[in-house]
Amino acid sequence: MEIDKFNGVTDSEFIEYFKIDLHSRMEIINYTYPYELLDEDGGFGEHVQRCVGLLKDYIIVCHREAKAALRWQQKEALENDGEPGTEMELGQMVQETPEEKTNRLEMEKNQEKEESAAKYRELSNEINCLIDGHREKVKIIYVDL
Repeated sequence: MEIDKFNGVTDSEFIEYFKIDLHSRMEIINYTYPYELLDEDGGFGEHVQRCVGLLKDYIIVCHREAKAALRWQQKEALENDGEPGTEMELGQMVQETPEEKTNRLEMEKNQEKEESAAKYRELSNEINCLIDGHREKVKIIYVDL
């Protein structure tokens, strides 16, 4: 049985989440200050980076919710096991040294980053196509200050 790493959220749901943010701005104002060179992609690039950041945050939230659900299921399974050694196993799970806890949390954090980054890489081709398509539709207004 494969563990659900993203709380049941499918790739297409992640893409839809990204599209909502990406298409939320159909006009972008790009300000250029007096002694600044014109950056034609500035406003659009900032919008895209914001949308990508929101998607990455959403991926991490889904990953954390899946981990919490898995821990809850494991705890419930141990509590409802009914075997005489169950209480001992629960007690051993709770009793870890501060150093062990720090190491475990660091490992979980690194694993979360790796799995979330891998999910984003899976989605990146479709995301890049959406960005390119949106670039053609969005109206960019250039304002010199």
